[in-house]
Amino acid sequence: MAAPHHAPVPAAPQAATLEDLARLLAAASRDAAHHHRLLADPKAELTRAGFILAEGVQVTAEITAPAEAAAVAARSTVDHLVLPVPPLAGTDSLSDADLEGVAGGVGLFGSLLSTLMPVMGSVVGKLFGSR
Repeated sequence: MAAPHHAPVPAAPQAATLEDLARLLAAASRDAAHHHRLLADPKAELTRAGFILAEGVQVTAEITAPAEAAAVAARSTVDHLVLPVPPLAGTDSLSDADLEGVAGGVGLFGSLLSTLMPVMGSVVGKLFGSR
């Protein structure tokens, strides 16, 4: 019987970086000014938040429903970070499935973290330097 396939778990510093990134994205959903800055200049906003990006990394950000965040984040490569920025809270941009996921107890932070870990775990160490 074959062992079940599990996504690789990032090393502790990489996992901490993904946790911080999920927190930043979740916070952007609650703060309009932060949300707009993250969309307008995501690289500058990451730097402002204390992230150190590797040399030459490009960063783009897209407003993304939580149900689509994994597909957007999965487009990240070792030289291009794609941030799935949740819609601002209080907008009608969330689908019923998105609302169920957030209301199901994990919250937006937990939902983003569980989305980012498997799809970005392999590239996060190359995207970010030490913090």
